[in-house]
Amino acid sequence: MILTKTTRTRFKTKEQDEEDPNGPLQFDGYASVFDNVDLGGDLIRKGAFAETLANRYPDDGAGIPVYWEHDTSDPFKNLGVTTKAVEDEHGLHVEGTIDRSTDMGRQVSKLLQEGRVQQMSFAYEITDGAWVDGKKNEDGSWTPGYYELRGVDLFEVSICPIGMNQSTEVSAKKSVLGLGPHEEPERQEPEPTKKSCQDATPRLDMAARRLKLINL
Repeated sequence: MILTKTTRTRFKTKEQDEEDPNGPLQFDGYASVFDNVDLGGDLIRKGAFAETLANRYPDDGAGIPVYWEHDTSDPFKNLGVTTKAVEDEHGLHVEGTIDRSTDMGRQVSKLLQEGRVQQMSFAYEITDGAWVDGKKNEDGSWTPGYYELRGVDLFEVSICPIGMNQSTEVSAKKSVLGLGPHEEPERQEPEPTKKSCQDATPRLDMAARRLKLINL
């Protein structure tokens, strides 16, 4: 089962070469961040990508396909490839290039350079993970439980306009969901394909609608 997960990131791009305006655009950003609970109730730990980077992308993380919104069915949405991917203290930092010889590549490059798109996502399968129970704190507050991702198999990274992981604080999420002080989010089995880059007509449950309405 392939899942996806998204995070906000600050893209850095290199200035366009005036002599080769259709040459590849170089960029870097974070495809994942560690130690925050996303809107799906998951938290990614440092080291989750270590095995897949070593085995699937041993050349310093080079060679990971870069897509627009995980759309692998459209060859023109295969934007480029990573030149490097490493785990640091913040998350999975990737560097890559976007092919600007196509209309799609040029448009996505323009969006990145103008700061109009600022999120990345990655497609993966879980290789190691476990549910972490919520707990009552000394001050009487309640920290909800979450699913901890400790190992993932990475297939591709994508550039997305809207994603799942907005670095939302657990306390804010609990408030929006309307949970009481000792309540945890109801656990649900994932759908066969879980997309964090939202579709044109997204299927949102009640909690997700409320999160979207208050712009978390």
